[in-house]
Amino acid sequence: MQIDSAELGKVPYLDRDVIGSRLVSPLPFWDGASWHVWNPGKHGLMCLTAVEAIHADYVSKEAARDSDLWVPFVDLMWQRASWPDVYPIITAIRDDFHNLSTSVAKLRHFHRTRAMLNTRITWFAATEIEYITTVARGVFDLLQEAIALIWDGRIHLLDEAAEKRRRGRKLPSTFSKVVLQEKKSPRTAEEISNKFCVPPKLAAEYEKHADFFCQLRNVRDKVVHGVGSLPTVFSTEKGFCINPKLPPFESFAVWGDQHRYNDNIVSLLPWLAHVVLHTVDACSALMTAFASQIEFPPEIAPGYRVFVRGVNSDVIGDLIRCHRGEMVWWEAGDT
Repeated sequence: MQIDSAELGKVPYLDRDVIGSRLVSPLPFWDGASWHVWNPGKHGLMCLTAVEAIHADYVSKEAARDSDLWVPFVDLMWQRASWPDVYPIITAIRDDFHNLSTSVAKLRHFHRTRAMLNTRITWFAATEIEYITTVARGVFDLLQEAIALIWDGRIHLLDEAAEKRRRGRKLPSTFSKVVLQEKKSPRTAEEISNKFCVPPKLAAEYEKHADFFCQLRNVRDKVVHGVGSLPTVFSTEKGFCINPKLPPFESFAVWGDQHRYNDNIVSLLPWLAHVVLHTVDACSALMTAFASQIEFPPEIAPGYRVFVRGVNSDVIGDLIRCHRGEMVWWEAGDT
């Protein structure tokens, strides 16, 4: 529903003067004591007081609870890049972030209910691992689609010679076409910058995340094109384990001695932490680098941040602790 700009004045955190052509979807507001939600009605926006937020992005000066996440990508895109053609992609990426956390939560649930699931549990776990890899791989193409839309449709370089070169080299909408030569070997930052005329800082971020993207791409291609089989998963009293020397895990060097269950298998958690956190961080790093080199519009909610809350956001805390070396298994007391 189209909302008159005058109505947006009812939302205390919005700066109407800087919105311009961007799409504004008023998010719930946590003022430090209570929740406020704006819904369109016959007589304009109506402010409602909510008891609690279960699943929402929201605006606040600080997180309403410790498990709520500040994701730089989500914050930056809603604040500064929510144009009508880009906004659906932002929403899709954010939804995929939630889907990744839901899959990790399902794996945790499968482990905790393993006595009831019996032999089916490892098959359930294996399909979630494939789903996580496929979603993470897809996020990179969504991210690249957003970058390409902004770069090709909303940028004009002040250096006319550079602008002429930029217009002659359209930025691809798929991540692989930017970071890979003939869909094989990764390009260097210099090669990316020269070929597509993007700023060196953005090209450096592309190069930084190319190897991880290739890992996801190789696993995803085996899954989608039917090459290979379900990953082998082992159910133990501490948590799910895998053999790090077998596909699709052999290319991920994320395990140390502390992650070993025995001489052959290791905890799955470090791999989950690596894939999920690296995917989210790559979106934030690439878009932050982009925004640091190209002048984006001002924030529509200056002085505030956008936080993310999901029904399964708490598992991200598990992954962060695992990444820091503070957690190896899901069971309390197992380190």
